[in-house]
Amino acid sequence: MAFGTIKVMKGILAFSALISIVGVANSAAISSPSGSTISVSSLLPRAHAGPDSSNNNPHSISPDADPLNAQTDSSDLCKDNGHDENGTWFCSQVDQVLYTKVSGRGSGTYEAVTLMDANTGRCDKATRAWSGELAPFNEPISLHFHGPLHLKQVAFYQPNSDGSYSRKGFYHAQSQTAEGITFMGNFGGTAGSGVFTPAFGNSLSFVNSRGDGGASQPTILADTTVSDTADFSMFTSDSCSDGSCGYIQPGAAALKGFPGPNRMFLFEFSMPHSPSNADGSDPSDKPALWLLNARIPYTQQYDKCSCWNFGCGEFDIFEVVNKHDEKALSTFHLNPLGFGDPNYFRRPSDGPIKVALFMDGSDGGRMSVKLLGRSDGARFGGVLSAGQVNELKKKSEGRVSEYEIRWPAV
Repeated sequence: MAFGTIKVMKGILAFSALISIVGVANSAAISSPSGSTISVSSLLPRAHAGPDSSNNNPHSISPDADPLNAQTDSSDLCKDNGHDENGTWFCSQVDQVLYTKVSGRGSGTYEAVTLMDANTGRCDKATRAWSGELAPFNEPISLHFHGPLHLKQVAFYQPNSDGSYSRKGFYHAQSQTAEGITFMGNFGGTAGSGVFTPAFGNSLSFVNSRGDGGASQPTILADTTVSDTADFSMFTSDSCSDGSCGYIQPGAAALKGFPGPNRMFLFEFSMPHSPSNADGSDPSDKPALWLLNARIPYTQQYDKCSCWNFGCGEFDIFEVVNKHDEKALSTFHLNPLGFGDPNYFRRPSDGPIKVALFMDGSDGGRMSVKLLGRSDGARFGGVLSAGQVNELKKKSEGRVSEYEIRWPAV
């Protein structure tokens, strides 16, 4: 798979002279046209499927003085604001990050799992083509959460022909309502759903009300702060029995992901800090909210038997990268590429906020994370009018970082 050298200029990811990325392990390499090889283990980190990998942070590179030749000017929010905190670079606090030209790659392929043999550990893959608006994020996706986190509401919307959006999935913690969504996690074989095998570990399963263990049947997440050991996901309530989900690890519990390409998600949550562990050790305290191509958790989310290593799609929506930090970042992981805006959101450690994520295939493809302010107690509605949708899609009245992705020519 061929890519170009990378420059970040005014928030633009640009590509020039042809090179190739070799390998999918934690340490990649660039082979130049002359045949020389340069290690880029820190330049293009391996994609990840969760918040805790040690080699998953594209933000470890300075936005204005690094191997990516990043440059800024007076209009750049990173101008004179870029700073390194424990190996992660940050620029300015913002109210919205808008990624544009997300569809710019046009088409491509990734390696999708076709067989998992629990007896031998064999993992077969076959090439799968992708194309279209927002590809590969036009494929069904799953939502993922890592504590400490108090999830109050989630709503999933899809567009209607008149410009309005209808709610297709809904979770409301206080009323213990779950409509069209199912909580799951990687706890197979521990509580009556999914499987455990020595070769592939715990498969996808139903999850308990705390998000930190398995369950035998669909269970609604409790209206409480889940700990930093909680790691759970959200899917629709639709069966995969029609074969449209792709390959699923034998014995795993599996339901369909949220279909695309155009979607709107509304979230209400807080991310309080973790208390000290009972043994006095330092807690992880790195909450996160992210999405994956649903084919990843159907197979092996946290190891190599999935399409994750081949760029089938992850987007970190709101991730605290450094322990105990008050800053959260957004990041794309399309292995071997990892990139994202160094401008950050304030972590809602002192109370819940509302956040909108829209994924829109128009105008070259846009994905936006937008703060909607402090929680007001109102439930997310069953229908968003065309006017409400336009309000959610328009640029924030606060500080906005627009990040245009300039992909290589196919």
